[in-house]
Amino acid sequence: MKIFIWSRISTATYNYHSEGGVVVIAEDEPTARRIANEICGCQIAVHENPDVVRECSDWDAAVFIFPDAGCC
Repeated sequence: MKIFIWSRISTATYNYHSEGGVVVIAEDEPTARRIANEICGCQIAVHENPDVVRECSDWDAAVFIFPDAGCC
């Protein structure tokens, strides 16, 4: 498994402030993108590449969305 970290993407949620960060644990980047984009509102664009990719062991697949809080 690997951990993929996008520190900021344009559409992490359907919230008013849609930008945010995404962390995904998956076997490879295509799978990471697919399972993240299955979360309601998350849309990692093709041109948005992960900022960090690291190996990790003994972890199950998971997605963590960190939406921007904005000013409201």
